[in-house]
Amino acid sequence: MFPSTQIHTLDCHCIKCHNSHQKSSYAAKRTETRRNKRARVEAAMRNMDVDTEVIPTSRSNSVEAMDGQTNSPFLDAASMFDNDRDDNDFDDNVEDEVNEIEIEDFNSEDPFAAPDMPENEVHQFIAIFTVLFASRHVVDKGAAVLIEFINNLLRIYDQDFQLPTSLAGLQKMTGFSAITKGIKKFVVCQDCHTLQRLGYFDLVRGTIIDPMHNLFLGTSKRLMDWWIDEKTIGPEEFASMEKIAETMVLPRDYTTLTTKIGKGFSYMKADEWKSWVLVYSPVLLHGILPPLQFKNWMYFVDACRYYVKPSITFDEITTAHSLLEKFCNACNVDYTATILTCNMHLHLHLHECIRDFGPVYGYWLFGFERYNGILKNFKTNGKDGFEATYMKNFVQNAYKGDYVNAVLKSSSQIPFIHTLSKLVTTSIPAATVTTLSSRPFRLQTFVQGYTDPYNPPKGNEPLPPSTFPLKYKKPSVMDDSDYLHLLEYYQVVYNLPDLASYQDTSYNRPALDNQIIKLKSIDILGQHYRGTNNSTISRGSLVQAKFVGSNGNIILGFAGQIQYLFTHSFQLPPTHNLHLTRMVHDHQHVFAFIKWFCTSSDRSREDDGVEFCLPTFSPDSYHSIIPVHRILLEVATATIATSRNVSKMLVIPLPKKLYA
Repeated sequence: MFPSTQIHTLDCHCIKCHNSHQKSSYAAKRTETRRNKRARVEAAMRNMDVDTEVIPTSRSNSVEAMDGQTNSPFLDAASMFDNDRDDNDFDDNVEDEVNEIEIEDFNSEDPFAAPDMPENEVHQFIAIFTVLFASRHVVDKGAAVLIEFINNLLRIYDQDFQLPTSLAGLQKMTGFSAITKGIKKFVVCQDCHTLQRLGYFDLVRGTIIDPMHNLFLGTSKRLMDWWIDEKTIGPEEFASMEKIAETMVLPRDYTTLTTKIGKGFSYMKADEWKSWVLVYSPVLLHGILPPLQFKNWMYFVDACRYYVKPSITFDEITTAHSLLEKFCNACNVDYTATILTCNMHLHLHLHECIRDFGPVYGYWLFGFERYNGILKNFKTNGKDGFEATYMKNFVQNAYKGDYVNAVLKSSSQIPFIHTLSKLVTTSIPAATVTTLSSRPFRLQTFVQGYTDPYNPPKGNEPLPPSTFPLKYKKPSVMDDSDYLHLLEYYQVVYNLPDLASYQDTSYNRPALDNQIIKLKSIDILGQHYRGTNNSTISRGSLVQAKFVGSNGNIILGFAGQIQYLFTHSFQLPPTHNLHLTRMVHDHQHVFAFIKWFCTSSDRSREDDGVEFCLPTFSPDSYHSIIPVHRILLEVATATIATSRNVSKMLVIPLPKKLYA
């Protein structure tokens, strides 16, 4: 958009304006210049197939197909690549600033190609570090000063390498400018207004419902406002809810709520409403709402638990839709008709939306809202062209991690990644890091590992390469009491009753090493697990896993707290009778040492998807050693006191993430 104060002083003779009855229109100098640039390639662009219908604004009530139409707004758009200059430097010298339009085929190009990179790996690191540092921390002419400083250092230390003196040249040499190569600016005629619609577009079915607004900022907020207005929840109830909320522990990906509950849910954001629905409300609203209203609310909560999953089956979509139908029908009975809004009606179209467009993580607006905060922090000089500046900065930030991983291809450059990761807003994929398994990771096998307790993994099965940190701690000695459980684990799992302790000096029995490497955290397909590591912080350490019951038929879900994560190397003894097992056996095992909470016989909250356990740990055993492959999901917990002042813990299982 151009400033409203811009004066139209030149005649515009673009195709649309020429076809008008005036044969031309007035336009600003900049617009006229861009149109002249566009005219040079317009003939070539007319030959492109554009499957559109053009609807003049004066005929909005009818749609006519115009085959062979060449006057599409897309064809009238002047585009340009802006790889070498930042939009902050855009001024009125349009004729010097606007580049020619080039029609290129990007499909065969490497998006991170850097053919001009120096061969020396240290020089490569210096160049990449400089371009990333400048993109994040340096603005305007400061980049030239930084480059000059680094070049002086290189000369002082007699290096036969110099960085390009301009930031644009440095970006080109390192291939960093290729990240935003596909970004174009489009300028259309301000005096010609047409409406374009695709011929196959269904307006109703093609409109995506945003679950963030529809579910969390919509219905959950509206019902809370209703309960407050009707005095169902008042100051006394908010105070008691806040007291329980202070005892709750949530995974790291969920926003915590404490004071906002006590203050009556004022100024709540969408992410906070999401935490309220999925984690807090099943615990805090029990006993506060009338039983029928609470049961109805849990229909809504259970539906949200399905819909927010990054991967969802068609059966789960059907189940969630059925729950929302029950919820809407019950609202018609429990509340007055004014509670039923168009937003609630859209609940019943969510299943179609997910079937057509996939899981909600692909299009709900949580990411959009989060990136709004990032975009507003980008620096511009307030001149025209700021849209492309925003987009270039956004794309660069989104792909910096992939860029670093692509240009650092040598194994000797892996230590550089730790430093460069501090300049990257997203995580760096670990494709350059050697995986712990010689076998390829298979998603289906991994899923079976935590869903089928009858055939549990041993701990040495493949994991995604991005699971492990780029830097490991030094090996340490396992605590003797924990080591005994590890020894028993291997004896049971590998059927090696004669496997001896490292303290056994007998030469006739294989012994188990007590050296382990502790991991601060791991990330498995979007699940971020971490141990307490002798600290009081436990967010990300509360998990659940499946076990087979004592009768062999019942599958039980146990909740526990990860004390620490570790890897351990174990090699099958040469005399092991399973030759095939030895051939595919990987030495490296990845475990979590978990303290399991004591179980409770109270099953009164099972229908709400909430379980009871005791806030004390069971004695440690070899069951405390569990492969990370077996972790089913993350849980939240809350501590409550019964009428007899007995302390109990509520366990709230949360939707399983699976970013495959």
